[in-house]
Amino acid sequence: MINMERKRFSSPREEALEIAYQTRKDILEGKRDAVSVLRACLVIATVLNKNDAKKWIMQELSGYPKGSEIPEYRTVLCEYRKEGVIQKEFTKMSVFYEVHVLSDYLKKGDTIWIVEENREVLLPPTRIDRILAKMIDACLFFLNDIIAELQYGGTVEYLMEEIRKNTDETLAKLDRKLTDEAQSLFLNLTSTNPADWNKVGHSCRKILKLLADNVFPPRDEPYRMKDNRTFEVDDPHFINRLCAFLDQKVAHEERKFLIAEIQYLESYLHQIVEYAQMGEHKPFIEKYHANMIAIHTYLIVSEILKHK
Repeated sequence: MINMERKRFSSPREEALEIAYQTRKDILEGKRDAVSVLRACLVIATVLNKNDAKKWIMQELSGYPKGSEIPEYRTVLCEYRKEGVIQKEFTKMSVFYEVHVLSDYLKKGDTIWIVEENREVLLPPTRIDRILAKMIDACLFFLNDIIAELQYGGTVEYLMEEIRKNTDETLAKLDRKLTDEAQSLFLNLTSTNPADWNKVGHSCRKILKLLADNVFPPRDEPYRMKDNRTFEVDDPHFINRLCAFLDQKVAHEERKFLIAEIQYLESYLHQIVEYAQMGEHKPFIEKYHANMIAIHTYLIVSEILKHK
């Protein structure tokens, strides 16, 4: 699918970006060879030391151990046969086979018969195709993230510094706690220890909470927006309070855009914080995502401060 043999690259990042572009192009053009797509993603993950992605891709290529955790797309509803009779209802089936086996059966148009206990579960080509399609979608999401990181990652630190310089002075005038949290955010963001990157989401949430306390203090009664939506604006609902502040201060079109940005940021922050709070052997978020959540937060904060 991808011929990279004759091209020389000046760096691993350049090689990874070239492969990511070409692989994404092949997917979008309908060249849906799951094995080749996964192999290309494996090269990228290896070159860039994306260990979580590498583990997932290796399991797709080699098969998942029985009883291990598998991606959601590998659990499908299937018909099953009991005592030689096809049953009327469906059963959930976890598919652990390596992608090579799934691809071979799909190419031949054959059904996989999975024997378990006293029944035989049927995994027909339509179900196999659905698994492989979702697997390729997952690869596409991975490639999009890689391309964004490699294209823009080099300018992230510069952008962050420019936004931070213009915002921190104003934050200091509002509340000393905001200055302290902004400093903590910056230290975690620039740390070389991946464990510190997980703390960036917490700092961003604290900054937004402290800012909300200053621009729109908590109220017991709900707030009615200009579009007639009603928001709770008590102490825990600090995102709603920021939206209410903008609702009061900003013109209609710009207000809609900024409120949508804040609500998107809330969802993003929730995922980052939840990820960072996983169990004892929690993974680390990528530096790219730590940078992006900090930039999103500072962009929102700077916009809010314009109307203070």
